[in-house]
Amino acid sequence: MKKYILLYLISKDYKKVLMIKRNKNPYKDKWNGVGGKINPGETPIEACIRECKEETGITIDNPKELLTYIYPESNPDNPGTNMTVLYDFIDVVNISGNDEGTYEWKDISFASDFNNKDLAGHANISQMIKEIFNIENIKKFYNE
Repeated sequence: MKKYILLYLISKDYKKVLMIKRNKNPYKDKWNGVGGKINPGETPIEACIRECKEETGITIDNPKELLTYIYPESNPDNPGTNMTVLYDFIDVVNISGNDEGTYEWKDISFASDFNNKDLAGHANISQMIKEIFNIENIKKFYNE
């Protein structure tokens, strides 16, 4: 089974989310969170901290797990893949692009728009952002 993490870094004022416009498949030219593989013997939290540092240069200490999704074996693109989604709140810092893609702090409204065709996946990012805000009891999101 392939194991991956996907991380959403949200600004401490809850207005922005760090996203990457991917240079590679899957989801080439689409916006997504920071992600990568979980190495053998690593926990999702350890992989998240490592991948965040490797891809963005940002050191995080306490990412929170949102969910783990296991793709069904019948999924032609990702059979049996295990994806753990995590999040953390940080100060906005400048991030340089790299081989993975271009990083940008996007407005929460961009990432939480269910109909945004520029986002990776099938509207799952918007649902995950809303769940993060719901779990953290951030009512400001719902009042905009």
